[in-house]
Amino acid sequence: MRLMVRTCAAALLLALVFAGCGGNGEEPPAPEATTATATTEAAAAPVTLHIGAVLPETGSLAFLGVPIIAAARLAVEDVNAQGGEVTFSLADSATNPATGLEGARRLLGEGAHVIVGAAASAVSQAFVQTLFDEQVPQCSPSNTSPVFTGQENAAYYFRTVPPDTAMAPIIADVVVSGGSSRIAIIGRADAWGNALERLLVDEFDKLGAQTFSVLYDPETASYSAEVAQVVSYDPDIVINLGFSSDGSETVRQLIESGVGPERQFAATGLYSPTLWESVDASNPSVLDGMLGISQTAKGTSAFKERLTERAGDYLAYGAEAYDCVILLALAARLVGDPSDGEAMMAAIARLTHDGEECTSYSECAALIDEGKDIDYSGVSGPINFSEEGDPTVAVYSIHTWENGGNAVTLSTETVDLAAE
Repeated sequence: MRLMVRTCAAALLLALVFAGCGGNGEEPPAPEATTATATTEAAAAPVTLHIGAVLPETGSLAFLGVPIIAAARLAVEDVNAQGGEVTFSLADSATNPATGLEGARRLLGEGAHVIVGAAASAVSQAFVQTLFDEQVPQCSPSNTSPVFTGQENAAYYFRTVPPDTAMAPIIADVVVSGGSSRIAIIGRADAWGNALERLLVDEFDKLGAQTFSVLYDPETASYSAEVAQVVSYDPDIVINLGFSSDGSETVRQLIESGVGPERQFAATGLYSPTLWESVDASNPSVLDGMLGISQTAKGTSAFKERLTERAGDYLAYGAEAYDCVILLALAARLVGDPSDGEAMMAAIARLTHDGEECTSYSECAALIDEGKDIDYSGVSGPINFSEEGDPTVAVYSIHTWENGGNAVTLSTETVDLAAE
């Protein structure tokens, strides 16, 4: 992906066990022979891949951590049952950048070859430089901030969820087609909120709608001043770019200030079917009429059934977490040495394109052992990484609440970023 612009990475893509980038005047061995040797050795003596996960067991995205962590563990079990060798260690990010950085450093000290996570874009930003310095691959199943795309120190970063560049036009179309022309945006001043706010303002401008934005420090003690600014603007609708801890509070304050749920919209960081419980647990109808958007929970019915047994009914980003683990395990099998971060990233770049399609670790591993190129189509669907390490297919659902807090899906839309 980003490393493909480097000479070494290009060489690795052709033959992952070349002795280096050249420069000694010797002719490198033929790519076919080298690749065959590498895959034979990897199949004969696989190296245990140590996956470290920095994910939220606590904090404002803990509700997302439940399906993500459960899916990652499920993938590890499947890999080990299908001939792989993977160990898994977890550090609670607490949905906090400083805590996430501390957790990533601890996992690296414990010998983690790769990192899965974080759930929040701002948390990943806290340790992406550390992983760049250490040449440790990182896969996030839920970071949607577009800032990672093309970011110079994100050369060892990739994700199995598309960036918000696919979502912003959908939100804008839904809101404007619903009759709103005066839009307020309130939310977190972090890597996710800042980037999505800019995307939304641009999209609303294209549609001729007026916007007013106020972003806040998510660690602040009160959001009343920001809410007061939004109320004073008197918008047709308010788009909330918060997480559950802060966003549910701004939703509640807006309702108390006369901006009812029918004039509010929850973006992906805030939406969950049970959001009303965080706003007013005593009133299931508190959000009836409010709109929200989510990354559509992916996966076959069989996968969803397995994950539901472990995580409950809310499965957002579970399929993406599962695919992070499978891709990292397949890269380790292809390379043979998971401690070689550059070779791992070059391997990952070739796992979702132009090869023989496979849909499980065992099926893909068998093809790798035969020396074949593969195209992994995961439980989250076709991934088709861009050169920047982003998936190019996104699926979103628009929701509302009605009849006492019942979450209802109004529509679903698929976006092909490669065709944009």
